[in-house]
Amino acid sequence: MALYGCSGGVEETATTGASTSTASASSQGSTDAMTDTSVTASSTTTDGSGGTEGTDSTDSTDSTDSTDGTATATTEDTTTSETTSETTGETTGGDPGAYKPPYDPDFAVNVPIPDDVADDPRSDAIVAQIASNVATSKVHVATRGEVPGIYIADADDPLYEVDAGESLSGIQFRVPAEAQSGGGADDPITILDPDHPDFGPFTELRMWQVEVDHDAKTLSASGAGLFHYNNDGELLNPDNSPSLAQPFDGWGTGSGLSYFAGLVHHKEVEAGSIPHAIRFAYSCAHSSDAYREPATKTDQPHPICGNNTNADADFAMDMGMRLQLDPDVDCEARTTPVPDGTDGVLETRFLRMFCHALQDYGMIMLDGTGPDGLVIYMENEVTAGWSAHIGAELWESYSYIVRDQTTPDDGLQRGPSDGIPWHKLRVLETSVFP
Repeated sequence: MALYGCSGGVEETATTGASTSTASASSQGSTDAMTDTSVTASSTTTDGSGGTEGTDSTDSTDSTDSTDGTATATTEDTTTSETTSETTGETTGGDPGAYKPPYDPDFAVNVPIPDDVADDPRSDAIVAQIASNVATSKVHVATRGEVPGIYIADADDPLYEVDAGESLSGIQFRVPAEAQSGGGADDPITILDPDHPDFGPFTELRMWQVEVDHDAKTLSASGAGLFHYNNDGELLNPDNSPSLAQPFDGWGTGSGLSYFAGLVHHKEVEAGSIPHAIRFAYSCAHSSDAYREPATKTDQPHPICGNNTNADADFAMDMGMRLQLDPDVDCEARTTPVPDGTDGVLETRFLRMFCHALQDYGMIMLDGTGPDGLVIYMENEVTAGWSAHIGAELWESYSYIVRDQTTPDDGLQRGPSDGIPWHKLRVLETSVFP
């Protein structure tokens, strides 16, 4: 996959029942039509200490078949990492094998949207800008590079030395033998330890621009943070605060939170429901310098956008803003074009599941990305094995599934029922509910 685009930027520091149906028809065009340029996310972090952490934002160019110019679908099976209820710290009640999202049950990302939440005064302007952006720069679903794999450490895994400079150093963390970084400019990783010998139950290590050296048993990174990811309501942080995706040591991402907050995980897609708000990154050219909960800070507007001068514009989005898809959209009638050789069942199932999550929980801006970009964050392919849950990739991406009729030409024919109707979003006046 060829990479090009913006680089440079700062990452600041931070304290503290799906159904199936026939998919819509697809078509394959010329080599030019098949080249799909999608921006990928840059994760950025900050802290009251004012420290800085360099970041990169890159665009990904989807590949085409060099022989005849037609798109090829990637359908190779990938081994899926098996997790247990310990993945998210499920310790009380319910089906012991059921997946629950990480962090406290009252964490904003995990709370559904009530019926009576009003629109933000800037909602119309922001949604109009989103609609313009997705019609000129394709929506991207990130499952490779810039998003982390989610690894579960076992009690028998060896302890590695952690060196992430001023953000987090001088500790040890257990690392599975198969662990690897996610790739891309951010090259992240997330490791969950259900019972860390020093930090206790349900400890998460998030690292940015990481090098995993299994021979030397070291983890070296540009930035890192420790979090508690339990979802049982227990107060495990040193200050007895709930687990809200905020680091108890080290740094978070551009919103101050963990990568894992709002990340779409393969276990929930396997189960048929995404029970939380979805994490997304948004255009640095159309972001404000403000933030709201659940974000604890912002790194926007970002230098990769040339010191964006739109920070006070009505269309500028605040870090932490929550958007909701119009509940009147019939998710069960949404369709998607699919690559040749697939029946579209898994792809359509995922689209409708994603659509319902946008209505029930919404999506929350928790990172920034390049100009005009909108990037959906999903678990990295290295641990997710997405082909078993979503179906066929096209140009090493599932982005085509959520794109609507307005998307720039990517070689697929779309109708009014295809993808997510991005112009039917609204911005909520608050992202946190009592």
